[in-house]
Amino acid sequence: MGAVDTMDVFFERLNSGDRESAVGLFDDKAELRVHVLGNVRVLRGDQMAGWFLRADKGMKMLPGDGRDLGNTFECNLLVVRPGAPSQELDATFRVEAGKITAINFAPR
Repeated sequence: MGAVDTMDVFFERLNSGDRESAVGLFDDKAELRVHVLGNVRVLRGDQMAGWFLRADKGMKMLPGDGRDLGNTFECNLLVVRPGAPSQELDATFRVEAGKITAINFAPR
């Protein structure tokens, strides 16, 4: 499964509320980089999975314009959470052998 196929499955599972199954697509050594106000927070393993599992109930991540770069998928990402303003992110996902190995989120 390529990057685009893997990410389609990830977003479908995450947005349907099946977060555990979505997180099951993470590689054991995956890492998440979140850029906020000039700082970077790096989460790995269980921290990374927990970030998605503990997110607000009803949170959705809606990919926009995407680019398939082989084992990397880049897209504009709209994050919608009930009771909070929506947020637009630049997102990069790296996929190897059908597993997500790295995610990078930066504000647009």
